[in-house]
Amino acid sequence: MSLDQDIKLDSEAFNTAAADMAALKTRAEALKEKLQKMYTDITTALDTPAGHEIEITAEDVLIQPIDDLILVIDQMSRTLDEIISTQYYQSGFDKYDELVESINF
Repeated sequence: MSLDQDIKLDSEAFNTAAADMAALKTRAEALKEKLQKMYTDITTALDTPAGHEIEITAEDVLIQPIDDLILVIDQMSRTLDEIISTQYYQSGFDKYDELVESINF
């Protein structure tokens, strides 16, 4: 039985997760921009009180949750970047690798 079957520490997973989070944030921002443009186009086409109500509703119901999601994704991304850049965490991965090697001798 080897320890690496029971415990998995993978510094590359942190790098992958950070890159994925950054890409997800970019996609969420692009989605927000597309939706804002779509609703702007609708309200321009419907230059009526009903059209303006659509714009207000879109902001509250659709755009605000995406803004909130972007904030969460950004915080997660920055946290992962901080973990990656902190030597303390890398030394934990290094010590784990040393432990696995010594057990597997």
